[in-house]
Amino acid sequence: MKKLMTFILVLFFSLSAALLSEASDTREMNRKMGYFDNTRTVLLLSPRVSGNGGEAASYVKGEMKQIFRYPYYRTLDTTGYEGALTPADLPRLADESGADIVVLPVIQWQQWIFHRFLFDDGDDIIQTRAVVDIYSYKKTDEAVRDDRGTYFATEDEGTVRNVYILDDIMKKVYKTFPYRRVPTDVSRSLTGETEDKTPKAVMKS
Repeated sequence: MKKLMTFILVLFFSLSAALLSEASDTREMNRKMGYFDNTRTVLLLSPRVSGNGGEAASYVKGEMKQIFRYPYYRTLDTTGYEGALTPADLPRLADESGADIVVLPVIQWQQWIFHRFLFDDGDDIIQTRAVVDIYSYKKTDEAVRDDRGTYFATEDEGTVRNVYILDDIMKKVYKTFPYRRVPTDVSRSLTGETEDKTPKAVMKS
């Protein structure tokens, strides 16, 4: 019995030492690459789009890349993690990839054009319905969160600029989105934690 207990204790301390060594190696690698000790790894997935939202997908992807970049974030290779994913998959992907944060933008984008009558020389009418959900999961959180921006309007076609629409949508998303180019929930120095001042999660069913 004593031998068994001794073996278990030795195994426990060996595993603990290995984990500590691995964490130390990761910190050292981060320093050599110019990252901070509290740099977080991010699995930033490509936007999922329904409707004619190719332009919107490129815009949102660019916005996310501007936030999740060196040196406060280190993005992981998404090869093998793309596909028919849903927000419910994010905790699993965090475990499989080792990411601290997983982000999945989902975009619904529809625009319809209504032509004027024959003798009406005004601009055609365009109706836009857009919903952008940025789903994210952090390993320390209990659930996936959803930060949403929407737009619905009927306007003269000549006045519609999709980039302005997307700017408006993302302003709504950023009111609650917890991540910033320079994080507010960790120290800006090489080490240490600070009080979390990020917006509260907006959970959606």
